[in-house]
Amino acid sequence: MTVIIACSSLREYVEYAQKKVGTDHPVYYLDRKYHRDPAEMRSHLIGSIKSLPEDTETVLVAMGFCGGSWEGVSAPCRIVLPRVDDCVSLLLQTGDEPRSDLKTPRHLYVRALDPSTESFKAIFDQMTADKDDETRRRYHEDWKSYYDCVSIIDTGINDCRRKDYFDTVKKDADWLDARTEYVSGGAHLIEKLLRGEWDEQFLVLEPNTAVSKDEMLIV
Repeated sequence: MTVIIACSSLREYVEYAQKKVGTDHPVYYLDRKYHRDPAEMRSHLIGSIKSLPEDTETVLVAMGFCGGSWEGVSAPCRIVLPRVDDCVSLLLQTGDEPRSDLKTPRHLYVRALDPSTESFKAIFDQMTADKDDETRRRYHEDWKSYYDCVSIIDTGINDCRRKDYFDTVKKDADWLDARTEYVSGGAHLIEKLLRGEWDEQFLVLEPNTAVSKDEMLIV
């Protein structure tokens, strides 16, 4: 039996890829909120692996290394992982050259079907809800110093060329005093994962073999 473990932020892309490739593997989604702490994400990864059916032979991983969440994780079955640092790099990979990090420094990336679910200002407001106005102002200035561009990943799936989509992202970018751009992306790696095309873009681990950052990520 083959199952998929995926980040919930990639749900639409996993569903798209399964439909395109013609697979129907059970999917275990990890809540994207656990990205706030790699140790917390790792704990939930291990819990998901322990809950897999006994007849599971292969786990296909539809997510990245994600802050070290997979470091030292093993399973009593084969694990196949894309050799990418996070889920953004996974979607930015449109070719077959092994590369772990395809992001541009000082860029924020939007990949959702509904861009309002990735609103950086909404995240900021939530994180600073208990702060006074002066503290919020200082934090806002800090955020603006970290980023100069908001990049919309055009995957061909998220219909991001719509005016309302762009306007939603641009509002966030304006709040950061950042420019807005489109970059190419897609579900290429997820499709290869499902087809069993496990070339150098993937790490294939036999049962009870722990994931290692040195093996997984391409420098």
